[in-house]
Amino acid sequence: MSSCINEEKLAKFFQRSLNALPAPYTSGLPNHLSLIFFVVSGLDLLNKTDILEKEKQDIINWVYSRQILPSKDNPEINLENCGFRGYNFLGQEFCCDKSVHTSENGPLEYDLPSTPNTYCALLILRILGDDFSGVNKKAIIDSLRKRQRESDGAISGSPNVGDYDLRHLFSACAISFILDDWSGINKEKAIDYIKSCLSYEFAFGQTPQQEAHGGPTYCAIASLSLMGRLDDVLEPFKEQLTFWLVKKQITGFCGRTNKDPDTCYAFWIGASLMMIGRYDLIDFTSINAFIGSAQHEAIGGVAKEPGQLPDVMHSYLSLVGLSFGNIPSIQQVIPSLNLSKRAAGKDWFEKLIK
Repeated sequence: MSSCINEEKLAKFFQRSLNALPAPYTSGLPNHLSLIFFVVSGLDLLNKTDILEKEKQDIINWVYSRQILPSKDNPEINLENCGFRGYNFLGQEFCCDKSVHTSENGPLEYDLPSTPNTYCALLILRILGDDFSGVNKKAIIDSLRKRQRESDGAISGSPNVGDYDLRHLFSACAISFILDDWSGINKEKAIDYIKSCLSYEFAFGQTPQQEAHGGPTYCAIASLSLMGRLDDVLEPFKEQLTFWLVKKQITGFCGRTNKDPDTCYAFWIGASLMMIGRYDLIDFTSINAFIGSAQHEAIGGVAKEPGQLPDVMHSYLSLVGLSFGNIPSIQQVIPSLNLSKRAAGKDWFEKLIK
């Protein structure tokens, strides 16, 4: 089967987005690394990484400029602040030198990393072939350890910020898998928190007692997959979970019960079904057609629904959703990492696909 999107137009949309983004993206700068990940990984899935060849080292250097390192003289002063920030402060010097540490006085008060930005930074580096030699792995893992709440196992996105939910727990699990070091997470506590987010619909909310939602459900399932605990934790309610996921298909998938379809859920719901081995239950032809109808004829990107303006997130997640249909022209993706099998390589692939 071929995709219903014009892949050349989509590739050009990603290429333009790498160099300039419209003004509405300004509010997304705290998550700048995720925007770049969507573009770089999107080109990877379309087998267009040759487009990035001239700029590859510049992108790698830019990613490293977002890394917050421990203080050289007093590492404990900002240990919990280590990782990758989404963007630099206005006037902050550009620095991609991996040997430059934070000043002895510590970082700026609001210069904080986040687990999603750190996760995206590592994936960008992997796609572009970096060997992680400049990543301060120990500092990142030590920082994760300080972000897990002892009372319930939840993990925050940034130090001393009350954003504890499944998004950040997933990002922390992905980081631990990528760096091959789980010492920063208490796995059993994390699993207890995942279980506490299970709703009466037998899918997962972002935090305990919240409505079941496609995004957090993906985060829960992917986290369990990365920890090697998928089967035993989900087994008691796997049939009900499968029913909930399959019922999210209308033409495309929606993210919550009684909502309209949205192209991004081709990933969130589709990847969840892939991980539990039940993607065979959905009508991929309809998914393909829905995504194709949401591609902008002139701009080339994919919108959340037909008739809307496209954006890099929906364009990328739609493309991943199409990869689950085994379309030859699109790289296949490891659903629990949201990374192409090519970029993951044999070592990561064999750990996750058994």
